[in-house]
Amino acid sequence: MKGGARIMGGAGSEAAVLLSVFGSVLLWASAFPVMKTLLEVFHPLAMIWARMVIASVILLPFAVRGWRRAERRPGDVWWLLALAGFEPCLYFLLEINALRMTSASQAGMVVAVFPLLAAVGGYIFYGEALSREMKAGLLLSIGGVIGLTLAGAPDHSAPHPWLGNFLEFLAMCAAAGYMLIVKRMSRRYDIWLLTGIQMMAGAVFFLPGAFDLAGADLVALARPANLGLLLYLGIGVTVLAYGLYNAGVSRLSAARASVMLNMIPVIAFIISWAWLGETLNTPQLAFAALTLAGVFLAQKKPRAFPA
Repeated sequence: MKGGARIMGGAGSEAAVLLSVFGSVLLWASAFPVMKTLLEVFHPLAMIWARMVIASVILLPFAVRGWRRAERRPGDVWWLLALAGFEPCLYFLLEINALRMTSASQAGMVVAVFPLLAAVGGYIFYGEALSREMKAGLLLSIGGVIGLTLAGAPDHSAPHPWLGNFLEFLAMCAAAGYMLIVKRMSRRYDIWLLTGIQMMAGAVFFLPGAFDLAGADLVALARPANLGLLLYLGIGVTVLAYGLYNAGVSRLSAARASVMLNMIPVIAFIISWAWLGETLNTPQLAFAALTLAGVFLAQKKPRAFPA
């Protein structure tokens, strides 16, 4: 977390910290319509591979420095392989295929269940308390996601919404697995080193995408707008967002920081509506509200009852 904290430049005000976390949320939310746009000219594997390579180049010096300082132990290599296997390998493979079948706004709503999946994982693997509010919120959110999926009708931007939303949900499960491993490994490994390992492993895993890139429409790929969006994914969404979020988490409690992650679905929908013209029908809006209500219910502190 030290590397992330330095991004703050020593500004310790709570407003600056909250803005830092909000910046990461905004970047992550914008990834959905950006990837949806790039899928029109990039093969999915090519886009992911290029994103991993860009991020790896940026993170390489930080990863080298972090490796020299890491408190390595026998068996760590298996945890690191599992870390990279969950995210980016499995996570991006699921998400990019989800976006081929569902709309960016619906995929963004499915992300709302991530904090709850992470909480359940923390309860199972780390013995963290799971309150009644958390359990009720989990049920509401899962119900909302199921309803959101069933209420979706196929169209040009979401030809198979049920399957796409299910793949996005599996991507959130992979992300939760990644987060649980990060919680274990970040005690001895710098967060920038872990992120660098992920991106470099992803560049190798998605190497077949390089061949898809070579056979693509180079004229379309070379357009400044498309190149700009690709650089935005690699630098902004992948590198800068992690830095801003790590900086905020170093000053805020994990609970407060995770609450702000719940804004990702709302912001993703707003950006997708303004940029791509995507809309949700009335039942979908209702189920989206149910999903967010469940997420916020899960963030409430348990009420204390008199003895």
